[in-house]
Amino acid sequence: MSNTDLTLAPHPDASPPALPAPMQPALSGRSAAGTLVHALLDLNRRSSRRLTPGHVHEANVFGMYRKIGGLLLSHPDVTRVIDCGAGKSWQFPSYYKRWYGIHLIGLDIDPEEMTENPDLDEKITCDVTESIPVPSGSVDLVMVSSGIEHFRDNEAFLRHAYDTLRPGGFLVAQFPGRYAPFAIANRLLPRKAAKSLIGLAMRDDADVLGFTAHYDRTHYSAYSAMAKRTGFDVVYHAPGYYSSSYADFFLPLWLCSYAYDVLRFGLGIRDLASYNLFVLQKPGAAPDQEPLRLYAW
Repeated sequence: MSNTDLTLAPHPDASPPALPAPMQPALSGRSAAGTLVHALLDLNRRSSRRLTPGHVHEANVFGMYRKIGGLLLSHPDVTRVIDCGAGKSWQFPSYYKRWYGIHLIGLDIDPEEMTENPDLDEKITCDVTESIPVPSGSVDLVMVSSGIEHFRDNEAFLRHAYDTLRPGGFLVAQFPGRYAPFAIANRLLPRKAAKSLIGLAMRDDADVLGFTAHYDRTHYSAYSAMAKRTGFDVVYHAPGYYSSSYADFFLPLWLCSYAYDVLRFGLGIRDLASYNLFVLQKPGAAPDQEPLRLYAW
């Protein structure tokens, strides 16, 4: 027998030979650095949010908008409602429409934004600073959630909103103040730099928050004066000073930002508020209509 005829048979109890592990592509220096940066940013965010007092989230103007908006939607004289800057979704549960018999009219300058909004009974494409194409005095409530800052001329918008409302009708709006730290940065920074900063700070919400903002007279004194000039009564205003969530990607920056939020809150200077919530009313309500009183706030 020649050497070439010799073979070694495997032992019957032996395990099959292990297959070689697939080659894993090595991370490039740039990819590894990017992964490390994202991990550090996430660590900063978690630390900042752990330090944020719970009441900051419970008592902000976004939550108050939903609470007061819910009260106004439940008003027995409110059925026809305009949602300005309606976009892809309403800020309230869909079943509110059924509960309160609401006919919801969506307005947006971009018709594609409203295409998949399931709650709208009417969809109207318009620039609300130029016109609101609904009959005068036909609406009970106008709602605006984080849209005022995007309007080029807020006094023109208020005139058009006033015209659409019936006597005694309401307007409720929440929006950033002109002198909020992020609003100042947004105006001072070049457009590309501002969008990059929003992407870094807000990540998943960056596309939603990336629309052009003008902050036209969105501080308390100017907006109140505009409302009165156009004929509204200012029923209620709530300032919100916390806006440090924009800085939570870097803990030292968040600490400085939060200290400034606390200082502004302590001073109570409404023009420096990061956010505003307004409830306006068109005069001329029926004599038997009870005035709106917000005892809890």
